[in-house]
Amino acid sequence: MDALEQTVKQVIQRLNLLRQGERVVVAVSGGPDSLALLHILHTLRTHWDLTLIVAHLDHALRPTSREDAAFVGRIAAQLGLFCVRERQDVRAYAKAHRLSLEEAAREVRYQFLAQVARATQATVIATGHTADDQAETVLMHFLRGAGLSGLKGMLARSRLVLPPREPDTPAEPPVDLVRPLLFTPRRDIEAYLERKGLHPVQDETNFDTAFHRNRLRHELLPLLEREYQPQLRTRLARTAETLAVDWDFIQQAVNTAWEQLAQIHPGSITFPRDAFLALHPALQRRLVRRALFTLRPLLRDVAWDHITNALFIATHGETGAQATLPGHLMLRREYDQIRIESDPVVQEWPQLSEPMTPPLDTNATFTIGDWTLTLRTIPREALDVSPFENTDRWQAFLDANRIHFPVRLRTRQKGDRFHPLGMPGDVNLADFLTAQKVPQAVRDALPLLVDANDRILWVAGVRISADAAVQETTTHILHLMFQKR
Repeated sequence: MDALEQTVKQVIQRLNLLRQGERVVVAVSGGPDSLALLHILHTLRTHWDLTLIVAHLDHALRPTSREDAAFVGRIAAQLGLFCVRERQDVRAYAKAHRLSLEEAAREVRYQFLAQVARATQATVIATGHTADDQAETVLMHFLRGAGLSGLKGMLARSRLVLPPREPDTPAEPPVDLVRPLLFTPRRDIEAYLERKGLHPVQDETNFDTAFHRNRLRHELLPLLEREYQPQLRTRLARTAETLAVDWDFIQQAVNTAWEQLAQIHPGSITFPRDAFLALHPALQRRLVRRALFTLRPLLRDVAWDHITNALFIATHGETGAQATLPGHLMLRREYDQIRIESDPVVQEWPQLSEPMTPPLDTNATFTIGDWTLTLRTIPREALDVSPFENTDRWQAFLDANRIHFPVRLRTRQKGDRFHPLGMPGDVNLADFLTAQKVPQAVRDALPLLVDANDRILWVAGVRISADAAVQETTTHILHLMFQKR
């Protein structure tokens, strides 16, 4: 057995990364790290009786990406392994979800790996992150002003929560995400590939300094190593390993405090005020953060100032004092409670917790936060009310014959246009929402019903599209109704 294979085997055993008889999805881009990981796990598979599934996502960002996918397919075939390959337009995803290209690539990649794990009944996903990746991650988080959760870097073993299949279904069982090479320097990976005669593909975008992480990798890290600390990558990786242990200890304390104090209600979370204020500030901060992400799972950019201001109000504010938090949330000090909840204005409108839902069954009821959405497709003659006399803004009657199914809900995007019923043509959606006096706080997460062509059919609570309005010749109607639970 090769020396690196023996080292990785010891890491897996020491940290209990893999268990007997597991099915493991191996993320393989075809680059050096993932190629080495695949061959090492293939060598070690008999020790744990592992079933390996190769997963490759083509991000469609480079002209040669199809060649990389074919390369991974050939490697999997040579090793006798089942391979799942998929191509997704990451640029389009980034635009649709208002993300940077780096953020979009990461989201799409992990969604793909989760889907493969679900389809193959795998319980573990293995990625090829190395000690060099860890050093870059820690330095990047440090420059952003991260706390302990960021400075601990990546964990050798963590949980990846799978998204639900439909909006109104339970979350899928989580799958473990393991990084067996996390303590291996990249130079050891390169030496291993040379010893084995393996020739990975090279992704030229890894050298494009237009990307923030690449600038850090190719410019900042070499400068710091050259001028200040030659062993910087090793030191950063070691710091991350030390902080990960501390973080785990603190998380256990947070979990205990959460179970004892947190009371979860529709749209809000409360803590007993005296018990909350008796906690160490480190626990208070983490409980507030957990409450925020429990209420808003897709929340981004929770700053140090947000939490600090909220804790000041919780500690020193008078009864009724409030602190504004991201995601249109607020912390309010009550007589005997600390309450974190949605802005009262937001509570009066349905709000999506994700940029886009899966396709919707047109004869079903879905739960969306504190609201339900019921859809039904019915013949025109079976309708017991007139669609032309609808005065309920939370109901919509649409001409099913003029809709390109499937339909789904999404949030607004930059440049959206919409043809409101009663107006002569398309208007800018942002301008329309302003003109209709829709509260600013609800606009970003307001549900928009769109068809298969991403045409807006209904701005929930505001107006339907003229392009889908019921006509005298309509034979089938799509009826939608939001109701507050």
